[in-house]
Amino acid sequence: MASKLSKRQFRIEVFKGVFLMEFYEDAELIEQLDIRYDEEGNTSDTELSDELSEEINDKCKQIIEHVESLDKIISDNLDKWKINRIGKVELTIMRVAVYEYKYDGLEAPIVINEAVDIAKIYSGDKAGAFVNGVLAKIVNND
Repeated sequence: MASKLSKRQFRIEVFKGVFLMEFYEDAELIEQLDIRYDEEGNTSDTELSDELSEEINDKCKQIIEHVESLDKIISDNLDKWKINRIGKVELTIMRVAVYEYKYDGLEAPIVINEAVDIAKIYSGDKAGAFVNGVLAKIVNND
């Protein structure tokens, strides 16, 4: 039986899907997103309904479609950094967060808190502080 996901777990699945763009290009990326879950909605560690896995993949594809504008927003708010110096994990987390803030209209404190927590899980405390600083600047400049 497929399980439901918390909002955090959903974001993590989206993060993992968007992170695939670091390894695949264009059509191959879309193919990887489409085959990410088996017929029962399973990955190696997650069991999802077809509907939920499709919703996650749709969100990933929307973020990937907007990656240039997301990267511009992130880049415009970096102090003494270039976007190509940011770790791929942190950059992917920020792409998801900026998308949720700009395009989904989620409240800034929620987006920032979730992004920081996910950064701490997948990259460490220093990454969480960096993500927090960049996202806070984006929100303050909005």
